Amino acid sequence: MNKVLFIGLLGLSSLFGESLSVVKSESWGVEFNPLRLLVFGDNETSLSGTFSYFDNENSVEIAVPWLYYKDSGRVDWNLQKEYREKSILVDVHYRKYFTPNTEGAYVGAFGRYAHLAGELYVTEEYKTVNKFGLGLEAGFKLKNIFDSPFYYGASIALGGYLGNENDVFNSHDWFSTLSLDDNRKIIDIELLKIGYEF
Repeated sequence: MNKVLFIGLLGLSSLFGESLSVVKSESWGVEFNPLRLLVFGDNETSLSGTFSYFDNENSVEIAVPWLYYKDSGRVDWNLQKEYREKSILVDVHYRKYFTPNTEGAYVGAFGRYAHLAGELYVTEEYKTVNKFGLGLEAGFKLKNIFDSPFYYGASIALGGYLGNENDVFNSHDWFSTLSLDDNRKIIDIELLKIGYEF
């Protein structure tokens, strides 16, 4: 019985040894949020993704998430008016993993650039705002899903925008992307991002 256990453990150790040796010292990743594709409509366009550099030896990821949202005819049913709005967000994230590679739980810090444009709620004047923000995040990644280069990630990020250009649009629809980033606070919850590592 001891010989069988020994041979079994030896076999398992060789399997894990091979899988660990396959991990590259550095790699790249591209991910997107498939739920954003559901927002596509006659007047709406929404895309969200991330480009990542993985330093697997030091358990570090440098990520550049981005979001593009445009609505050329959002209707406010109370005032019977249409509003145009556009949001472009670009972040730079530094993520440190608790594991000896870039998989599992992590904590990080980020900076954000936000370009917001749209019509003001009452005057309908078209306004553009550019601002920067800082924050902290926590999340996790599951890699090699079904023994493939695909991975899944989820995270929560909290922070705030610098300066005074907040609540400019007097947000008419709290659920629009413009409304969420018009605030001073940054609260982002990502539950479904699918990535590909190469």
